[in-house]
Amino acid sequence: MRCRILEDGELDALTRELPVQVWNSLAASRLYGSTLDLVCLSRQGKAVGTWVCPLDGQDPVFARRAFRLLPYASPWVDPELHPSARHRVVMAMAATLMERADAVELPMDPRFGEVAALLEAGADVLCRHTRVLDTTDGAAVRSGYLPTVHNHIRAAAVRHTVERVPPERFDFARAIVGQPAEAVAARRRSGLEVDRDHPTLCLSAVDGDGVCRGQVFVLRSAATAILLHSWFDRDGTRGVPSLLVDAAISGSAAELSALSFDFEGSVIPGIDRFMAGFGARAAAYPQVRWQRSARSEAELG
Repeated sequence: MRCRILEDGELDALTRELPVQVWNSLAASRLYGSTLDLVCLSRQGKAVGTWVCPLDGQDPVFARRAFRLLPYASPWVDPELHPSARHRVVMAMAATLMERADAVELPMDPRFGEVAALLEAGADVLCRHTRVLDTTDGAAVRSGYLPTVHNHIRAAAVRHTVERVPPERFDFARAIVGQPAEAVAARRRSGLEVDRDHPTLCLSAVDGDGVCRGQVFVLRSAATAILLHSWFDRDGTRGVPSLLVDAAISGSAAELSALSFDFEGSVIPGIDRFMAGFGARAAAYPQVRWQRSARSEAELG
């Protein structure tokens, strides 16, 4: 396997021919602005792996997301390869990344299975998790909801309707709290950018007075719908979060042709329990960390 860094213009031509995830598309490179774009080639010159690595700073070079514009940042590897070849592809790309970067902090995704290659390359791997729901059978999906979830959906449906709206009407400021204004602006640009090239679903819960009480923003990558952003009023709007998530799950299957629904996880126990209430199973994914020198944790941020 041979890995090299893509030059300007090459990523667009390459990814047009490959079924890469959203975070390895040209849109990802445009969104992050500064990226290290890698390609791994077979002996025959076929592209068998690619990795768009966002960069945060030039000195030192830190491969990480300054803002969480997309849910994950794992490489794409040709699924037709033998497992041993997939291992070598990730090894080659990780080695090239480590040659150019001073530090790495990137989340893989639940479908990434080459953890051993990252470890062999010398990276540290932390375990994170999300919640993922199989949506191929709609009736079976709803039968897996807890009774309290069904009750909340029924209660909210009496006073609210769910409407599909264009991404321009999603209130990013309410969905992204506790972050600076530049982070909110960047993530709004991200949502509108990916909508131009990738399937999205934006839903609003509206009460009888026409007031929007909550929204969800879903992005599809490959056959998976990912709950990228959400917000809900907390003043007497019982059940709106459950109503919107239920609509997002069914809408993702019907309108985005998604086979699974990724809640994108949460480290907050209460939110994680809310996700589990829909029958979504915990799905682990690796968070890759590596540094060239023995910098302190505080220096790496």
